[in-house]
Amino acid sequence: MKIKVSIILMVLAFSSAGCRNNMSADSVPGNIVLTQKSLSLVKAGNSFTFNLFSKIPDSQGHNVMVSPLSISLALCMTLNGADGSTKSDMINALGLAGLSVDEINQIYFDLISALKKADSDVVMQIANSIWIKKTFPVLDSFIAVNQKYYDAQVQSLDFNQAALATINSWVNDKTNGKIPAILDQISADEIMFLINAIYFNGKWQVQFEKSGTQDGSFALSAGTTATVPLMMIKEHFGYSEQTGYRALKMPYGRGKFAMVMLLPDVGKSADQLIKQLDPSAWENLKTALTSDSKVDVWIPRFKFSWDTDLKDILSSLGMAVAFSRTDANFSKINNTAQLFITAVKHKTFIEVNEEGTEAAAATSVGIGVTSIGPGGPQFHATRPFLFFITEEDTGAILFAGKVENPLLTN
Repeated sequence: MKIKVSIILMVLAFSSAGCRNNMSADSVPGNIVLTQKSLSLVKAGNSFTFNLFSKIPDSQGHNVMVSPLSISLALCMTLNGADGSTKSDMINALGLAGLSVDEINQIYFDLISALKKADSDVVMQIANSIWIKKTFPVLDSFIAVNQKYYDAQVQSLDFNQAALATINSWVNDKTNGKIPAILDQISADEIMFLINAIYFNGKWQVQFEKSGTQDGSFALSAGTTATVPLMMIKEHFGYSEQTGYRALKMPYGRGKFAMVMLLPDVGKSADQLIKQLDPSAWENLKTALTSDSKVDVWIPRFKFSWDTDLKDILSSLGMAVAFSRTDANFSKINNTAQLFITAVKHKTFIEVNEEGTEAAAATSVGIGVTSIGPGGPQFHATRPFLFFITEEDTGAILFAGKVENPLLTN
């Protein structure tokens, strides 16, 4: 007999409207101050972002987006049930070596609390839930730790069609209808779902005028072009020219959240640029983007969804044992069953327009037991480019993506 536990993390973010060009001094939010251990977790998370991004199979010609925060939180919730080499390998794959599980939980609790309060002009709501099949015993300590650090709502259900509707309704509600359902079915051997949902509603700090959007040419990787709606603005933004690319930072709300876009030089692909990025290069870029320049900006409107199974990628990052039917150790979920991760599903959605950005991500960790311009600088994104949605004080990367064709929806 085989039993599966599916652990799902969903992140929905960045839906926006309105404009704020000027702010009085007293309207600027206070800075987030993290401990050294908290900062080390953020840096590890950003390192995980670049490692993960570089392992995505060849995607030339296709749009891609991942949420490293979503994946990390899903795996860290799962980590509370791991032990032995399974636990240590997961910690190492996430770049969290040197931190205990208790420290990781506390730091994520502090980080998420900080992100929720980072900007009063941004609505950021976080909800967690655990849905358990009534007949399956789960250790109280596993439930308690997720309640303590992730404020998880816990409910036991008969896993039938009514339960499927209940869980999907919760997801739909917590993601403001952007992801109406996360589960297609509940199979007979599935006994648990852990779900985290985050809703973020923000604004471009300086909006594009819709009347200024014009059709323009976008160079595709295949050597052809596509006609796309280009949003245009000339305004002061963080801007930097680096080796092989130029970078732009456009803030949301009061400036605590921002989108950082990287435009490769002509002749260099977005995939090549991905391989150039690492934590050190990212830190240097963040410093360079503090300078303010009046930049002539062209960015295409785009909207797409993307999904993948992260099992092979995560295995290549060092946590293959967690997927082993015989060697995985998740005894802190249930200490009498041989549990293992069956799959890590990751789904994302993003839409960028004149008002702002709306994005969504879902990560499902399944566990089984055997019986995730002119006169100045120009940033004309008329060829494939990368984007990152970040928080300013913590430096956390919430989403990372690549636009190969603004017209593709998936």
